[in-house]
Amino acid sequence: MTIITHDRMTVAQTRPPLPRRPITHERIPDRPTPSGPRPHPSQSAAHPDDSAARRLLDALYHEHAPMVTRVAAQALRPHDQDLADDIAQGVWLDTWQHLLRGNQLHAPAGFLAMRARRRVVDHYRLARTRRETAVDYTDASAFPHLARLIGDAA
Repeated sequence: MTIITHDRMTVAQTRPPLPRRPITHERIPDRPTPSGPRPHPSQSAAHPDDSAARRLLDALYHEHAPMVTRVAAQALRPHDQDLADDIAQGVWLDTWQHLLRGNQLHAPAGFLAMRARRRVVDHYRLARTRRETAVDYTDASAFPHLARLIGDAA
């Protein structure tokens, strides 16, 4: 209730309370979630088109696996060529998740090549953030190099 005073006149106004914004983790029963109800991640809910996605991924892998590894190797720096298989494996994992979400692949070769290049960029971006340095511990000069790195950081 709000009381407003105007030149010897008092007017009482009642306003309805302001609506409360729902907290993100609250569910409102009369409003469905945009993506619909989702099972808990620990529950193994079988996707209705899981077998179709599996067949499509298998066909894509047999047709495009060498190309994905080649694109990853071309995008990597010369001293990181041994990471091409790891990058390609990540591309296939991304593709599997993409297919399980029900997405379509209209140009699979372009999609896979783009994913491979983006995976390489992400690898270098994360390595720069982590400031990793590769050291071959079997090399005789590795110990002085490692001691110098630790000394510079301390």
